[in-house]
Amino acid sequence: MNLFSVSIKKADTRNNWLDFMFVAKCRYNVFGKQKTIDACVAGFRELEAFGFRFGVIGFAGSHVHFSADVPKRYSVLDAETMLKSHSSARIFDEVPNFRKRY
Repeated sequence: MNLFSVSIKKADTRNNWLDFMFVAKCRYNVFGKQKTIDACVAGFRELEAFGFRFGVIGFAGSHVHFSADVPKRYSVLDAETMLKSHSSARIFDEVPNFRKRY
């Protein structure tokens, strides 16, 4: 007879890598300066505390391509909202006069 029940928490072994492409408003070339790129990457890296993992992040003039491993507790829509809000907030905080473009 077993008097004790032990629950074992299993690690998240799901492979949920998704490819994202975020485009700037009206396809403006906003990622021309390294300061803007660094602020965007820093915004993405803030989400590593929530369990996100990132692959290679590539920037073109008007958009960013990257792949992210989304934790299972977030839907794709929630993940996209979190990624966009953290990166844009970081860009607007760190890059002066960026708001004039928008």
